[in-house]
Amino acid sequence: MSDVRRCTVCGRPLTSPASRAHGTGPVCARKLRKMSPKARRQLFPVDDVPTGPYL
Repeated sequence: MSDVRRCTVCGRPLTSPASRAHGTGPVCARKLRKMSPKARRQLFPVDDVPTGPYL
């Protein structure tokens, strides 16, 4: 498979189409749902979103 996608949280390969669509595997998705919104923002800060002419 040439286009291997990985979990945005842990980096493990994603095998199911649903996981690839969400960008996280089932275990990490469960953990993220249990986290507080503040903890999620620290893990995925909004400031890291790239900006530029390619958007």
